[in-house]
Amino acid sequence: MNGNDYLSLFRRIARTQAGKEQRLEEIEKRLIHLRNGAALTYDDLKIIEDQDYWPFSKYWMWPHRSQIEDKLKNTAGLIKKLAGAALGTSEAHREKERWAVSELFHIFKNIALVSIVLRFALPEHYAIYSPPTLEILRIERGTNEVDEYMKYISEMRILRGSFGVKKTSEVDMIVWAIFHSSESNRKELKRKLSKRLPGNLTPEELILFLSDNPLKIAQEYLQRRDFMTAGFWAAKAFEKYLNEECRRNGMIIREQAHQRSEMIHWLRSQTPLWRRAYNGQVLYDTKEIRNKIVPGVKPFVVQDVKDFISHLERLKQISIQRDR
Repeated sequence: MNGNDYLSLFRRIARTQAGKEQRLEEIEKRLIHLRNGAALTYDDLKIIEDQDYWPFSKYWMWPHRSQIEDKLKNTAGLIKKLAGAALGTSEAHREKERWAVSELFHIFKNIALVSIVLRFALPEHYAIYSPPTLEILRIERGTNEVDEYMKYISEMRILRGSFGVKKTSEVDMIVWAIFHSSESNRKELKRKLSKRLPGNLTPEELILFLSDNPLKIAQEYLQRRDFMTAGFWAAKAFEKYLNEECRRNGMIIREQAHQRSEMIHWLRSQTPLWRRAYNGQVLYDTKEIRNKIVPGVKPFVVQDVKDFISHLERLKQISIQRDR
């Protein structure tokens, strides 16, 4: 299924649950003035909660008008600033974005309500903070609600490319639909996560969806600081790399495994790419680090595992440059 198929699934499930079509795009259109610098008003919140558009009141409730109306007057220009910050990629942009989200959080005291405002004011960049999405994506917990929402949004934006959609709010709709649909759709989501967000997968899911890419599994376990497991998968990646490189260059791999030294010697003596001093040395050094880590009898340190994976990444780059 592609992004449009999933969005159709969302509309179908949402219509079944609510008993009528959801008209979320109409809310977006009615809040367009916020992008131009207008302050958020309580009337804007009434637009968002309108039951003619979607079942807001089934799940949420705004603070009473008397509690926040005066504070909302201070939000002039805030959504416009957020739109600019969300487009940037620097840490300075992320800090501006975090500050603006924090300002809204101080008003509403609830990150879900903040996320709803942002989802309709800037649907390209934001999504609703919802338990189904958190559960299925296994978003890492933050130090506070704002930090957690920023992690959530960051991962949702990454997944736009996986589903082929332009709006972050559409990713939210797709994941919600998958949560409420079939097991096959959930498996397809896990496959997409394995490519974009492997940190969100369990060990079993890593093996299920990334078994053909042991280097990526090694990199993920390195991030998780499980260095023994990272070294194990790095060794698998090195073995796979050597076998593929030898076959590519015409060496017949027998049923009983060739010795790595024999394979490396053959590559360095028989192929132009690996005859080059730098390339051949990287290959040899990778084997030496591997031999230090894998047998499990020699002492090794965390840096050895990091170096092993770093050397494998260099080997991958050598192959990529060769194949261009």
